[in-house]
Amino acid sequence: MAAGRYFVHGGRTGMKLIERYIFRRVFALTMSALLVATGILLTTQLLVHVDMVTRSADAAANFGVLAVTLVPTIALLVAPFALLIGAIRTLNTMNNDSELAVLEAAGRAPAATAKPIIVLAALMTLASLAASHTVEPWANRKMQDTIAQASADLIRSAVQSGSFVKVSSGLFIQIGKELPSGEYGQIVIVDTRDATTEVIYYAKRGTLAESEGVTLFVLADGEVHRRNSNDRSVSIISFATTALDFSQFLGQSARGYRPEELPTGFLLSPPADDPLAAREPAEIRRELNRRFSEWLYPLAFGLIAAYFVGTAQSSRQQQPLHIVTGALLALGLRAVGFFTIAGSGENPALAALAYLVPLAAIAVFGALILGSRAMPVPKAFAEGLSTIGGGIAGVLPGTRRASGSQRRDGGGRP
Repeated sequence: MAAGRYFVHGGRTGMKLIERYIFRRVFALTMSALLVATGILLTTQLLVHVDMVTRSADAAANFGVLAVTLVPTIALLVAPFALLIGAIRTLNTMNNDSELAVLEAAGRAPAATAKPIIVLAALMTLASLAASHTVEPWANRKMQDTIAQASADLIRSAVQSGSFVKVSSGLFIQIGKELPSGEYGQIVIVDTRDATTEVIYYAKRGTLAESEGVTLFVLADGEVHRRNSNDRSVSIISFATTALDFSQFLGQSARGYRPEELPTGFLLSPPADDPLAAREPAEIRRELNRRFSEWLYPLAFGLIAAYFVGTAQSSRQQQPLHIVTGALLALGLRAVGFFTIAGSGENPALAALAYLVPLAAIAVFGALILGSRAMPVPKAFAEGLSTIGGGIAGVLPGTRRASGSQRRDGGGRP
């Protein structure tokens, strides 16, 4: 047993060695879980933009930039869960190998075993706080700039192909030629994203323009045809000039950057004449609440894992019960956090709860660990989990016999 080997050094040296041993194992498993979860979510997010990016002139470069800029947001989201997985797996393995029983038999308190996990959780918490106020907003701005550039390249590719090019789901564009003046000629845009109304733009000329960080497609000398799908009625409007916001077509902000793409200093004190502050004050408050509250969850999850799985269990049936209880509690805590953040821009009570929920979890489980106190699991909940576990064990090969075996190591929480 690794814990036994380390403890023979005795005294403070032995304690420090055990703490480093636990820290290294939790850190390695946490980083592995973080990389795997980030990679999976990154792949799903890239698939949303792959059609647009791969049609641009610099497809490979844009795709790489988009992948890099998505990493901070995804990593911050999954970091608490990665820590929870790393801590639970480490402590569960140590319990199965009787290492926790040896440590407790030697007089080591559960709070001391939890110390390296809490240290790692605190480091991840501080890293999350710094990243959410610096790296993440910059990455979000860079991602929007990349998508805006890709949208401009998409128009150029439509000129080269001379056929309809799909911009997004239900939105197509065709450009007949490029005029000597640098403008585009013979433009057709078909918008069928609304199931009840089909919109077709015809224009003799058009050009791309930038205004307040937004890519506009300015059309001249044309018509707009709107056809109602219900009664088949058609309305035709002629225009001398009109401007289409291509960022809206691509699902971006209607004007300029969104709150999640702006620095924290700007959100705390926006200029008096800034249109975003006048148009979306609730979104600014929501984003600020998110940045100042979500960094607390790694510490809360680390304390939950250390409390529920950080002591030796007397049987194979108790340990899965504590693992499932801790995991479900952490998931429920995070779900409440998402709910409170979503409504924190309009509701001051939800804004206060966005901070109180993780802080309360930190305070409660920190006190329970320091006081070595047990939180009893409700009997009905325990019986339900045992029934589910027994059913799973009955259908999995090789688990029926193991489920009834008993351990002879030190006792744990009831």
